[in-house]
Amino acid sequence: MAALLITVLGLVLVLFKISTDAVTERDLLDASRLTTAQIAPSGVFVTVLQGGTITTPDGQPAGLVDLEAAARVSGGTAAVLRERTVGGRDYTTRTTRRGDRVIQVTAEEHRNEENLRRLASVLLLAAAAAAGIAALASYVMARRAIRPMAAALATQRRFVADASHELRTPLTLLSTRAQLLSHRRRDDLPADVSAALDEMTRDSRTVNAILGDLLVVADPRGELPGDDVDLVATADAVIASLRQQADARGITLARSGTAERAVIPGAEAAIVRLYTALISNALDFAATAVTVRIEVEGRTAVVSVLDDGPGFSPEIAPHAFEPFVSGRPPAADPASADHSGLGLAIVAEITRRHRGRVRIPHRDHGAVVLRLPLGPQRPSTTA
Repeated sequence: MAALLITVLGLVLVLFKISTDAVTERDLLDASRLTTAQIAPSGVFVTVLQGGTITTPDGQPAGLVDLEAAARVSGGTAAVLRERTVGGRDYTTRTTRRGDRVIQVTAEEHRNEENLRRLASVLLLAAAAAAGIAALASYVMARRAIRPMAAALATQRRFVADASHELRTPLTLLSTRAQLLSHRRRDDLPADVSAALDEMTRDSRTVNAILGDLLVVADPRGELPGDDVDLVATADAVIASLRQQADARGITLARSGTAERAVIPGAEAAIVRLYTALISNALDFAATAVTVRIEVEGRTAVVSVLDDGPGFSPEIAPHAFEPFVSGRPPAADPASADHSGLGLAIVAEITRRHRGRVRIPHRDHGAVVLRLPLGPQRPSTTA
């Protein structure tokens, strides 16, 4: 709307300038028909040159007579139209010949400039008022248009959260019963029944994990607790819990970067879930090593999870943080079929709730980088 108003304003000013120039030219043409210097309209000066005599009207500024143009017209040149500046003011002069007389008509340009400035001021005020009204109307209409969509999204989130919460209890009971059955006299069970119990236990755990991910994504609460969470200590704890899994795959799992505390306000459980999703994703693709690097840049903590795997493919990278997007090859790991593709979506959601940003910086190796604002510095207490 602002661009449209500016365009219209510019067009109006250009058209006004063209119109005033045409009026000035017409005034000059009409005044050049006069034969005396004293009867020209206001702002127009008529100079008559005849037989070496120059007759100027009363009040004409000194130096306004264009002798060069008069000489050219006297020599047989047609009418001469020139723009000049005399005494700091702009003038337009038209010099013609009528019989043995040279008529030189000069009009002040400041009349048009004054009108142009006045018109520009009025148009600017009108454009500012119109832009303000348009902005207010756009804001009101946008809120009205978005309100049903926001309500529908909130309803959908509540439904997913409620459904996930309600399903968790029976699934937990199912998993517990399957584990109890698998531990009761396994030697007396047929091999296929024992295998089926193991698969049932694993599947129930997978469904429970997916429900947990859905609860994180669909949780309608936008705010997180303002507890102090040390990113370094939390990363060390998650790495310790996943080290056995990494060793079983022959992958080195380590942390690098700062040894100091990097404290952010938020929820420790959410940060644990974030680290778990990132490191698990890196372990699925790494060849030999996964590194969690934590650095502090000013008041921002930078967390990078790096692996020496093939990296994100060009097809997956732009959509890596969307739900249900997974780039795991089918034959890589039998457990990969249990993944729902919510891991990086969980990372993006938790990062957003902690007022941070997440991105994939390059594709030559696997790398996900998070930037999280640190909490306010608090004075240390001594006993």
